[in-house]
Amino acid sequence: MLHSFEHHQARNDNLYKQKEKSMTNASLRTTQLLVVDDDPSMARLLAKVIERQFADGIELTSLTDPREARRQIEEHIVDILITDLEMPGVNGLELLRCAKRRNASTQVLFLTGHSTLDALTDALELGATDYLLKPLDQAQLIKLVGDAQERLLRWREALAGTLCARGGRQAVSTG
Repeated sequence: MLHSFEHHQARNDNLYKQKEKSMTNASLRTTQLLVVDDDPSMARLLAKVIERQFADGIELTSLTDPREARRQIEEHIVDILITDLEMPGVNGLELLRCAKRRNASTQVLFLTGHSTLDALTDALELGATDYLLKPLDQAQLIKLVGDAQERLLRWREALAGTLCARGGRQAVSTG
């Protein structure tokens, strides 16, 4: 009986260590942020503000072609997507759908200068995190990116903890 108890205790200790390691890895992984705006000057401004504020914790990619952004999302995990809502070819709603299919915990922030109520309602229903109005309020951008990063971290930790509690099964990628 003693051997069985020791074996059970060792297994529990091992599961705890796996959970702790998984949560630490999820917490420490660099956040992948994608900026998409068909206006090159807006894309540069967004990238500059984000890099200046979050240089250590975010790996940023900035694109002006929404089709290229869709390919990026399909091929790579995106943790935070900041995209213009109205763009030619592929609009922000399509990028939102694509990002959420690839990674349900992706935080999506929309930029809009002239969107309709229907477009904003669709964005909300599809899982958008928040939106920013143009012209850009840099302080609001910094706050929303920080909030999105914190929310993402909570999701990562919750998923890592839940999966480890199930007996150390292979973790689902959250980014």
